[in-house]
Amino acid sequence: MTKVMYFGIIQIVGNVAGLILPFYLFGPLFLSTTPYNLGNSSTPQQISAALTPLFQTASLLIATGLGLGLVGSLVLAFSLRELKKVDRSRFNTPWILMLILVVGTVVAALGLIPLFTSLTNLLANIPPTSTTGTPSAAFFSAVGTLLTFLLIAGIGGILSLIGLIGGEILGLWRVGSRYNETTIKIGAIFEVIPFLGFVAPILILVGASQVRGRLPAN
Repeated sequence: MTKVMYFGIIQIVGNVAGLILPFYLFGPLFLSTTPYNLGNSSTPQQISAALTPLFQTASLLIATGLGLGLVGSLVLAFSLRELKKVDRSRFNTPWILMLILVVGTVVAALGLIPLFTSLTNLLANIPPTSTTGTPSAAFFSAVGTLLTFLLIAGIGGILSLIGLIGGEILGLWRVGSRYNETTIKIGAIFEVIPFLGFVAPILILVGASQVRGRLPAN
């Protein structure tokens, strides 16, 4: 149950970081208009160079969010693995699907993080509007790379969704059911509801703390 509490704490940290980091990272970029003073005659290379800091910052933000999410998923997975020893029929399936969530998060990161680098490469190789010939091989290569990373991110997203529903939400719901703690079950439902997702880890933390207080000390 302590690991479930840690999971709630990590999610709270992730939610706070998700509110603060965008202002901290993107603020200086938007306050400084110099990199975006591009004229109508700007080349694709100039546009790509101007947008590179923005894409790099977005990539860093996504990496941070996925990293925190991965740590939280691992902590919850270990918790469900321990609970599986107590009640295998109830927690075996969520434990397996939590592993799928972990794998999905890693795969999504492998697709999303380099995606922005491929975007800058694509922009740099866009044929000028004055060109009437066939786009260069570098442009087609950049498009192929972008589509590859999108496909990887999509596969990771599907795996993560399966793991989120069948692993995280179902697992937390069954934790609440086993220990008769409605707060955890409500938190599990709130995980997938927009805006209420910020409240979910607080409810899970409170509920797990209450269950832990009722359990006999080892």
